[in-house]
Amino acid sequence: MGILRIQLKLFLGLFFIVYFCGLIKAQESPAWLTNSWRIEQYPSNVFITGFAQDNKNAEESIADAIGRVTAMARGNLSEKIISSIQSVNDSYSQSISDGKSEQIKETFQSEIRVSTDIEINGVHIENYVKDNIVYGFAYANKYEIIGYYKSIINMTIQQIEGYIKTAQALEQQREKIKAKEEFNKTVPFFDKIKEAQGILTALDNTIPDEQLKMQKSIELYNEVVQANVRLQQAVLVFLSSNENLFGTQTTAIENGLKAILSENECSFTENENIADWKIYIKASAREFNYSKNVYFSYVDAEVQLFKAPKGKHVYQEILEQKGAHSKSYPDAARNAYNEISNLIADKVLERINQ
Repeated sequence: MGILRIQLKLFLGLFFIVYFCGLIKAQESPAWLTNSWRIEQYPSNVFITGFAQDNKNAEESIADAIGRVTAMARGNLSEKIISSIQSVNDSYSQSISDGKSEQIKETFQSEIRVSTDIEINGVHIENYVKDNIVYGFAYANKYEIIGYYKSIINMTIQQIEGYIKTAQALEQQREKIKAKEEFNKTVPFFDKIKEAQGILTALDNTIPDEQLKMQKSIELYNEVVQANVRLQQAVLVFLSSNENLFGTQTTAIENGLKAILSENECSFTENENIADWKIYIKASAREFNYSKNVYFSYVDAEVQLFKAPKGKHVYQEILEQKGAHSKSYPDAARNAYNEISNLIADKVLERINQ
């Protein structure tokens, strides 16, 4: 029995020694708090790192303090990349050739926020709190990041090429509004590529152009810019209008319709062969009645709409508009002419914008 007691005491003693050693070790600060350890374990040729520390504010919780300080650490990591992203962004802006309007150039300036808010894929975060001080450590393997962003560039260029192909087909069919929409869908994808190229350049300035796809992406970027310059000329419309006001020719519908369509990205041509859309209008006025010292007239307008280049007959309808005036039937008809152009414009734009 004596021997058993001695063995039990030895076992318990060993257990508590191991327990307290583990407890002391658990309370030790992490090695990454030491700058020399971080430099040795996370060498700059393989890793990109960021470190931050700050006191916990009296009004914030531990969780909020940890979130704030780790964001600072991530921001310190990101700062090493920001200037490279800005440099890539400038390259795209400068690539827009002279002769383009400032409005076009401004439209295609990148909207990337050059700040520590950029989210770099593959960043790991550590945190530690001691004596009301919060520590944050962010690190990422450069080669893992490089592989990820190379694939992002390749995939995004394929998406851009797909939109451009669709837009070019629509432009050939003179679907200018739809073509412009497809071209402009590429803009956020270029921002994505610029950010990826900036990150890669910051991590390794020896990455060759065939992997960065800088030249390829800038060529696609300028293709979109040039397409928007072309399409800025708007949808070309040929308008033929014959408007009879009790034996007198008027241009009320033509003038009103042109004003409304111009506000909706349409311009006009006298050459039917180059028009994207052709509108033919034949209108006449008719007396309706005289009631309570007011004259009432109607305008009847036959509207035909054709889509180029094949001359497809898209729309045809006879519309009518009632007008009133205290002086005469012609004055009442003039009011009807002025108002019916709005109705015709609605019908036409509904088809053009489909």
